Amino acid sequence: MIAVLTEFPRLYYLLARELKRRGIAFRSLTFRESIPPQVRVVLTSRDEAKRVSFPCVVEVSESSVGTAVERAHLLAKGQRCSYGELVVGIDPGDKPGMAVLAGSRVVHASRLNSPEDVVRGLREVLRLYSCGRLLIRVGDGGGIYGQRLIRALQENFCFEIELVDEHATTPSVGSSSPELRDVIAAVNIAMKRGRVLKRRLEVSPTMGEIKNIQRESRQMSGNITISRELACRVARGELSLERAIEIQKSQSRE
Repeated sequence: MIAVLTEFPRLYYLLARELKRRGIAFRSLTFRESIPPQVRVVLTSRDEAKRVSFPCVVEVSESSVGTAVERAHLLAKGQRCSYGELVVGIDPGDKPGMAVLAGSRVVHASRLNSPEDVVRGLREVLRLYSCGRLLIRVGDGGGIYGQRLIRALQENFCFEIELVDEHATTPSVGSSSPELRDVIAAVNIAMKRGRVLKRRLEVSPTMGEIKNIQRESRQMSGNITISRELACRVARGELSLERAIEIQKSQSRE
């Protein structure tokens, strides 16, 4: 069982809400009572951790509630959070799939909100798990989305990146939801050896990708085609399509 031990009302509220949302049983404690024998992990604030005499304590702040609860849940189930090597597999796309393998076992899986969201996703993994070596394997497809994802990784981390042949990594279209397919593809990518990426990757959208974004701008706005320059900035992740349409509208009125 997990115990919540904090005198900070706001932190307690956030922890209790997250634990209830995940359906995880927990016990609320005060510093005036002893920790029951059935408790395996104690969640508390960093400032209060030194007051907790217990072998398994997870420190938490208001900004790390989700990660701390997941870590506490893993520890309460007896799952290790420290490994010799972890392999991160990423299926690139507008919403990339990500899977973390320890040997042949999947210890973490998620679907990211954008190529650039890989930075937040990987940092969350590093908060949850420690390892002697971390290897990142990225599918070699994904076009401009894959380029943006790799750029974000290279700008924020120094881990080795391998480009993996995506052939036969994605399950058939009718077999599962898009979210699950992306995660399964990420698992398969993590399990395949690739070629080490030794150069900095530039984000260079193709003419076809630019035209697709221009077509999407017409579909979204009804009749507005954004310029090639704006479409290129959207492709590189510098602008949202909505913002590009707004800029095009203002330019057309001038």
